[in-house]
Amino acid sequence: MIWMVLLAGVLVFALSWALRHHGRQGFLIALFVGALALAGSGYLYWYLGSYEMALSTEALNSLPENERAYVIAQAAQDEFLLRNRVADQEIIGLFELALKLDPKQITALGSLGIIAFEEGNFQRSLDLWTRMLGQLQSGSAQAEAIKLGIVRARERLGQKTAEKLALGSAEIQLSVSLSQAIPESLKNATVFLFAKEVGGSPRPIVARRLSVNELPLTVTLSNHDALMGGQLHPGLTVEIMARLTVGDAAGSRGDWMGGPIILTLDRENRTSLQLKP
Repeated sequence: MIWMVLLAGVLVFALSWALRHHGRQGFLIALFVGALALAGSGYLYWYLGSYEMALSTEALNSLPENERAYVIAQAAQDEFLLRNRVADQEIIGLFELALKLDPKQITALGSLGIIAFEEGNFQRSLDLWTRMLGQLQSGSAQAEAIKLGIVRARERLGQKTAEKLALGSAEIQLSVSLSQAIPESLKNATVFLFAKEVGGSPRPIVARRLSVNELPLTVTLSNHDALMGGQLHPGLTVEIMARLTVGDAAGSRGDWMGGPIILTLDRENRTSLQLKP
């Protein structure tokens, strides 16, 4: 893009010099022509870039699934390493897409295992690395490294399980109702219930999905509803919320919300919330 600006600048200067005898009018003509050149170059740059991207996408889609998975996984890994092994949902989504195309894709299995381990989801890292180990040559340096990772994941999982048992478990009896009749547009809506730790991860500890047609209803949220190794236990302070939506749990415009309710848990807990527009 810089060369376009330089080209336009040179063109303006050259025309200004050529039209210097025409004074201000000559300069304005040169400036106008330069602007046209810059706009044209910009359009050409955008067009060629779009064309190149279309060719790249077409070429990628024409590959066999296992080769496409390899390309996607490598691109995701490059970005993952570039960000100092910090993965957002986009990177995770690329790795998962690679695995969907090729369930044996080594790079995706290894990287998702690392991400799961660093998030404390040791069971998932165990599952992924065990699958990966089956694809590696026995005795290779990579296989030995993965074996070591599996041992560490098992140790951490054992520690986490022991800690969970020591903490105990808690349940929340949650009564959910509507503040008013729902409009026709929400007749088939879904209700998402979730509780997350106050001051902790934004990821819910437990979650439950209901149909709006089931309301009013009292449900019990327990560790059977836990996500990603989360645990409800006595002494934990949680924020309980509900969302009524025609979309997914992330929500959309026009959703009804209930809560938040802040609750420090005992073994058994009761509370209620109303969903409102």
